[in-house]
Amino acid sequence: MINQEPASFPSLGEAKQTKSLIISIIVIVLIVGGIFYYQKNKRVVAPAENENPNTSTLEENLIPTPEPEAEELLQKKVNEANAQELKAQASVKKAQWNNAMNNARTAFGRGEYDKALVFYNEALSYEKTDTVYSGLFVVFSAQNNIDQARVAIDAAIKLNPLFTQYWKDKLSLLNDKTNVSYQDLKNVYSEGLLKVDPKTKIDLVTYFAGVAERNGQKVDAISLWEYAKNLYPQNSIIYQGEIDRLQNM
Repeated sequence: MINQEPASFPSLGEAKQTKSLIISIIVIVLIVGGIFYYQKNKRVVAPAENENPNTSTLEENLIPTPEPEAEELLQKKVNEANAQELKAQASVKKAQWNNAMNNARTAFGRGEYDKALVFYNEALSYEKTDTVYSGLFVVFSAQNNIDQARVAIDAAIKLNPLFTQYWKDKLSLLNDKTNVSYQDLKNVYSEGLLKVDPKTKIDLVTYFAGVAERNGQKVDAISLWEYAKNLYPQNSIIYQGEIDRLQNM
């Protein structure tokens, strides 16, 4: 008869350990499954475009930056206000300039030359124009202040070289009240001829024809009258009369 060993059964402690292990495995499986399910089905909310996720609550309370359209409108209003202010200032200066010029002319008409100079200089403080310098030229010439008269007429010419009368005034001053040579006069005439308004160039030509004659330059004078005939043929008869007169002298 064969002796058999009795069957071996786990002890109570071992059974409890096995049960705990199985439960732990089940719990882990459930947790992992739950996490996977959540990750798969959760809804992701993307931050708004250009939104900084790190923006603090303090920044949310700041005054918002104006829109570009609002900034442009504001700048436009500022520019318009500045333009209106400049326009108002210019209007005031123009009125002051006119008043000073009127006072200067009135004083000159009364023979109050020093007072006229004061008013002309006041006008210059408002606006430097060729008209003011021309007025100064007239006053200085009346005072026989040749140097200042020449400075004034040169300033007028610089501001408005097109105006033929200024060139004639300069030639008159130099010819009548200085000892400049005829060649110097001719140089001034030649410069003016290039700069004056073409419509009034004839006035400078005929004026200098007289200057040439007064300086004994008969040939130049005749040549200038010939040039005048070509420049303004409507008066050819008059200019030819001057040529005939000079040739018969």
